[in-house]
Amino acid sequence: MNDLDGTLAAIDASIAASAGDAEQLLVDLVACRSVNPLQPGVDAADYEGGERRANQVLAEALRPLGFDLNWVEEAEGRPNLVAVRPGRGGGRSLALNGHIDTVAPQQGRFDDPWKAVVEDGYLYGLGATDMKAGHAAMWLAAKALRDTGVTLAGDLHIHSVVGEETMSHEIGTTAVLKAGYTVDAALVPEPTSPEPRVLDISNVAAGNYLFSLTVRGKSAHWAARNLAIRAGGSGDAIGVNAIDKAVYVYHAMRQLEEQWAFSKAHPAFPPGAFIIHPGVLRADVGVEAAPFFPDRARIDYLLSFPPGNTSEQIRAEIEHHIRTASELDPWLREHPVEFTWTDTWPPAYTDPDSEFVRQMMAERTRLASADARVNPLAAPVTAAAQSDANFYEAMGIPALVCGPGDVRRAHAADERVLLGNIALSAAFLARAALAWCNSQQQSSNGRLGHRT
Repeated sequence: MNDLDGTLAAIDASIAASAGDAEQLLVDLVACRSVNPLQPGVDAADYEGGERRANQVLAEALRPLGFDLNWVEEAEGRPNLVAVRPGRGGGRSLALNGHIDTVAPQQGRFDDPWKAVVEDGYLYGLGATDMKAGHAAMWLAAKALRDTGVTLAGDLHIHSVVGEETMSHEIGTTAVLKAGYTVDAALVPEPTSPEPRVLDISNVAAGNYLFSLTVRGKSAHWAARNLAIRAGGSGDAIGVNAIDKAVYVYHAMRQLEEQWAFSKAHPAFPPGAFIIHPGVLRADVGVEAAPFFPDRARIDYLLSFPPGNTSEQIRAEIEHHIRTASELDPWLREHPVEFTWTDTWPPAYTDPDSEFVRQMMAERTRLASADARVNPLAAPVTAAAQSDANFYEAMGIPALVCGPGDVRRAHAADERVLLGNIALSAAFLARAALAWCNSQQQSSNGRLGHRT
């Protein structure tokens, strides 16, 4: 057995010995009601301070492991935890990133979504998969590195952030990076693998954009509809039903969506993967009542788009298409569709031939050769959903997603994670940190990403 094999064996033994502690940490994190207060339908007062409490629990668990604890609070009462274990110098820095916020609770099998339940090897609880199991795995990996006396040349960061569930990266991951806690690479232990697969590595994810289209109409009595729509009637002079115009706009958007099946493509995605999804339609005259022509209608959309496109380009394309279509409708030509662009997530793509991806794939292969539970993986996979990896990529930092849990269980009423996958994820994260942080750095700083 060479020195590296001995180190890895010691790391795995430490992980096995501390797996119960990681499970308890996950129980404690689930108990923190860290629901994102900006989730639709959520009363923010019900969850005030939840994200802070969860990050404080994690901070106290990391404190004995040699981490400097820092806080970045872009939004009042919603601090991000930035824990940095300084390296000895000469290596490259790595961030392990996880969002501490969760979606709102749903009614499931268990009465209390914040009281973790272990059943048949699974831990059930809100946020268990998405993604507090990832936090437990990060802690377990860091503890194993400390317990085995491993010193890293580069800095090891843990970024535990808020805001992810509502795409509020400006107060979460982006705020952390802009505060100076930049790194040479990042791993996000979000769930990536549908069971029974484990630890799939994802290097690519679509971008998305949340926006609304508002169409104005002209209110009238419902009985005047025949005069408004039939030949020989008074047409728009009587009234304009905003729903009719919204349907026209909807069909124009569907036409663009069909064009995207051919014009928006990426080798990592199947044909037709990029969509323009209408999620909500609202129309009224200030009150919800059928005996009126509604004078306003709004359609809320969420679209996805491939790497190689920017949010600005997508926005310009959508607006141009709708304005062109509106030129064919006399009412819309004079009463233009109003656009409200809210949140966007840039696409992510880390070159599979890059050093970071090749090194992480090699470490996963090393783990698979030692543990039969880890399935073979010939190449990185496409992420089923967006993550904070996208925002590292947006700032030029290579990032990958690989963590415990089944992504199909995220946001589910009975969210769960297989407890054994936390230890597997920790084994991968520890190997990743050991390999990357001890590889030769690309700058003369020696302490990349550690704010001074």
